[in-house]
Amino acid sequence: MATTKKLKAAILGFGGMGHCHASQYGAQKDVKLVAVCDIDPSKFFMDNVELNFGDSGKTDVKALKCYTSYEELIAGEPDLDYIDICLPSDLHCEYTCRAMSDGFNVLCEKPMALNTADCDKMIKTSKATGKLLMIAQCLRFSDSFNMIRKFYENGKYGKLLRFSLHRMGGFPKGWFREVDRSGGALMDLHIHDIDFVMYMLGKPDSLRARGVVVKSGGVDDLSVNLNYKDGPIVDAESSWARGGWQCGMAAVFENATVATDGGDVTIYQMDKPLKTLKPKNDNMYFNEIAYFAKCVKTNTLPDVASLESTRETIRVLLLETKSALAVGKCIKL
Repeated sequence: MATTKKLKAAILGFGGMGHCHASQYGAQKDVKLVAVCDIDPSKFFMDNVELNFGDSGKTDVKALKCYTSYEELIAGEPDLDYIDICLPSDLHCEYTCRAMSDGFNVLCEKPMALNTADCDKMIKTSKATGKLLMIAQCLRFSDSFNMIRKFYENGKYGKLLRFSLHRMGGFPKGWFREVDRSGGALMDLHIHDIDFVMYMLGKPDSLRARGVVVKSGGVDDLSVNLNYKDGPIVDAESSWARGGWQCGMAAVFENATVATDGGDVTIYQMDKPLKTLKPKNDNMYFNEIAYFAKCVKTNTLPDVASLESTRETIRVLLLETKSALAVGKCIKL
């Protein structure tokens, strides 16, 4: 049953993405951030953190309760409506399952987990406890990227011929450089584009990836071709081994090319002036939190980012790694 009272949420893991999520709660209609938790108390004195794509956004930490362990958090905030997990990737499964078993709904940062067995455990725990779980695959909540998806679905510009995506940056610091903890660039960057491709086009028939191991021990620079029978040519490129941040996608339709870098959307048609569309609300981090809060208030499964679909994203990424390490072996799905 829905409630008019604001939900209470806490963030577990107050590093870069924890600060990014925290900065999005101030204007939320359905939920209030009441606490943050991190084993490093110095994080509580930072109101802004630099990420590979820019600043995290400011948070008034003084207005929040601060805890240094999960156990302290749930003891001090037993009436939380959900926990927003922004821990290192290798801890997602453990703490998501703990939180649900302890009676809390969970919004968990991507990647869902670093292997499909952990994904399956998270799905099983959600079903067994009756608690809602959503993985924060933020591109699914981007107005600009979803404009391309809508043009594909409504056929406004004809058949989609080619879909090209890229996401590049420099090497992040800390635990990200340990592939066993982060999954490398595939699970940190490339996951966004592959997840959105599958959200829009479904599962590919086969894939072929080429990539190199640079620093993390994983594939840090990669390009992949996804094959869709009778579908568009799809390629995606991601890297931690580049300089400044850049990302975007371009969809070449029969009658127009639609492109975005996550901001404005441009529409190019031959012999016509370039058209620019401005998204209504392209703060995808704000949007995903608002969506999950609404799901919790109404006790509705978050089908925009279903657990089965985000698990499939992890499976495909692992197959890409296998293909890349086999020097471009074609793998059927």
